[in-house]
Amino acid sequence: MNIEKIMINFLYIDVKTIFEQSKNFSYDSTPYRNLITSSDLERYLIYKTFLKQIIEQIKSEVKTNTLKFFLANISKIFGTGKKTYEIELENIFNEIEKNEFIDVQILKEKNVNQSSNQNVEQKNGNESSSDFSVGPNGVSINLSDKNNNSFFEGNNNTLEEKYSEILLKCFNPTIILTSIKGLLSKIGIKYIVICLDDFSEIEERAMKVFVDTIISPLNNWSDEYFKFKIAAYPGRIYLGDIDPQKIEQIRLDYYDLYQSRRVTDIQAEAQRSVKKLLTTRIQYFCKQPPEYFFDITTKVTLDDYCKMLFDITSSVPRNVGWILWYAYQNSISKDQKITLKDLELASEKYFSDSINPYFSKNIFMREPFNIKLEKYHLKELLQNIINSSKTNKREIPNLDSKIFQLDKEKPPTSHFYIDSNFEEILSSLELNFFITKYNEQKDQDSQKVMSFYSLNYGLCMKEDIFYGRGSDRKYVIQRRFNYTDIIKKYISSAKQIKCQNIECNKIYSYETLQSLQLFNMLCPTCRVGNCEIEHVSVDIPNVSEAIQIPEFDINLLNSLNIESPQYPSALAQELDCTYQKVSKRSIKLKELGLVSSEKRRLDTKIGERTYYTLTEKATTTYFSE
Repeated sequence: MNIEKIMINFLYIDVKTIFEQSKNFSYDSTPYRNLITSSDLERYLIYKTFLKQIIEQIKSEVKTNTLKFFLANISKIFGTGKKTYEIELENIFNEIEKNEFIDVQILKEKNVNQSSNQNVEQKNGNESSSDFSVGPNGVSINLSDKNNNSFFEGNNNTLEEKYSEILLKCFNPTIILTSIKGLLSKIGIKYIVICLDDFSEIEERAMKVFVDTIISPLNNWSDEYFKFKIAAYPGRIYLGDIDPQKIEQIRLDYYDLYQSRRVTDIQAEAQRSVKKLLTTRIQYFCKQPPEYFFDITTKVTLDDYCKMLFDITSSVPRNVGWILWYAYQNSISKDQKITLKDLELASEKYFSDSINPYFSKNIFMREPFNIKLEKYHLKELLQNIINSSKTNKREIPNLDSKIFQLDKEKPPTSHFYIDSNFEEILSSLELNFFITKYNEQKDQDSQKVMSFYSLNYGLCMKEDIFYGRGSDRKYVIQRRFNYTDIIKKYISSAKQIKCQNIECNKIYSYETLQSLQLFNMLCPTCRVGNCEIEHVSVDIPNVSEAIQIPEFDINLLNSLNIESPQYPSALAQELDCTYQKVSKRSIKLKELGLVSSEKRRLDTKIGERTYYTLTEKATTTYFSE
C-alpha cells in the first residue's frame, strides 16, 4: 500500500504502557495541597501525567510519520529544509502546555475534595419528588408534588467526571483539532488514524478520563478528520459521548467473527483459519509445507490436526504458537514428528504453566483484598462447573436415553450452557481462557436465549474430562448441561450490594441490582450513599507478606520458570510490555534474590545480551508445588 498516495497518517499509541509509566508522575504536589485529599491527589496526578504523555506520544508519532512518509509534500510547502515545519509543529504543542497548570485555580474554585464522591442531599422549593424502596419484589416508587427540590450532588457527577472537566481545560483538545488539522491539511493529509492498543488494560476510571478528555472531543468535533481504531476486550470499553451506532465493531472471537446459522459451520470456518495460519507461517519461516512437521497417516490427516488445534486454542494465534512450542519439545526436538497426543500433552502443559497461575499464584500476589476476594470466588465457581462436568461423566454411562448411546464409553462433558443474562458473570473466566463461548440459541423449554461454552481443552486433560459436544446434535442441549443454577448459587453466595455511606452500610442481595440501577445505585434506605457491588468476605488462604510481590513480578518469574534463560526483549514480548519495564522489575527481583543475571552470547544473530534465570530461592518459594 502506498500511504503517500492515499494521504492518511497513522499514529500508534500503546495505552497500557503509557498508563503504567504515568504511575511514576513527576508533578510537584505542593500547589495542590489542601485542595484535594492525598489519595485523590495521587490518582488525579496519575491521570494528568497519563494525558500529558498521550499528547507527547501523538506529537512524536505525527512528527516521525510525516517526515518519513510526507517529506516531499513538506518540502513543497515549507521549503527544502524541514526546520520550518518542525518549529510550527512544536509551537502547536507548546500552546497546549500553556494551560498545563490552570487546574490549580480551577480546583480552588470548584473545591473538589473527598465529599465530591458522596451524595449530598439538598432541598429547595417548587419541584416534585419521589420516594422509593427496594424489597424482595423489586422497586417500589411513590411520586408526590412537594414544594421542594431534591438533587443528589455526586450521584451523576463523580470525581472522575470533575477530573475530566478540569483536564479538558488543561489539555485543550480544540487546539489539537484546529492547529494540527490545519498544519497537516497543508501537506495533503486527508485524515489521521489513531490506533490505540491495549485500551482495556488500563483502569476503568482512567479510561473514562481519557475518553472524555481526548478521544471523545477529537472524534466528535473534527468532522471525522481524526479517526480511532481501538483494540479492546468485549464489554471492557467506555465510549462516553461517542455515538455507538457510528462505530464499526469487528469482533475477533471466532464465534463472533464467523457468524453463521449453525455452530458446525462456524467451527469449520474457524478450523480453516487455523489451517491457513499453519500453512502460511510454516511456508514463510521454514520453507516447508505443514505435513513436513506433522505425523500424517492414512487415519490422521492435516485437517485432524487443525481441528484439534482449534479445539485447544479457539483459533487464537498466540495460543496456537504456544501449543506448537510445547509440542516441539516432545517431538521435533527429538527428531520425531508432532502427533495428536503431543498436542494433547501440550494443551495440558500450557494450561498448567500459563493459564492456571491466574488462580494458583493468587496467594503470592500483592494486590488489593477485593481483587483477591474476587479471584477466590471465581475459582470456586470454576470448580463447581468442573464438578458438575465430572458428575455428568459418571452418570451418563448409566442413562438409557438414545441421545447418549453412542458416547457411553467416553461421554464428553466439557460443554455447557447458561442463561445469556448471566454472561457477565463468566466474562473473567472467558477472558483468561478457562472457558470459551461458542454459540447462542433458544432453550427448548423456556425459549430463553442460552449461551454455550466449552471448558479449556488443557483443563479437561488435567481434570480427566472428555472434550467434545457428543455424537448426537441434541447431546449438548440436554438439561443436565444447563449450568444456570450453578451461576445463581454463586451469585447468592459470593456477591452482595452495599451502601458506601458509613452511617448506613445497608446490604442488599444481588437480585436487587436492576432495581437499584433505575436510580443510579442510590441507596433507598439512607438516600445519601451510593451502592456498590462487593464480594462476600471470606477467609482467604494467605502467605507471609514478605513473599508477596506484584502480579507483574509473578508473571515475570513464571515466564522464566517456563523457559530460562531469557533476555529482556524476549520477556517483554511475552509479557506484553516494554523491555525497559522488564529490566526495571528484574533489578528489584534480583535485589530480592529471586533472579540472577549474566551477560551472555547465546545467539550470534542478536549478540551479547543480559540473560535472566530463576534462583533456587524463587523456584522453592513460588514453584515448588
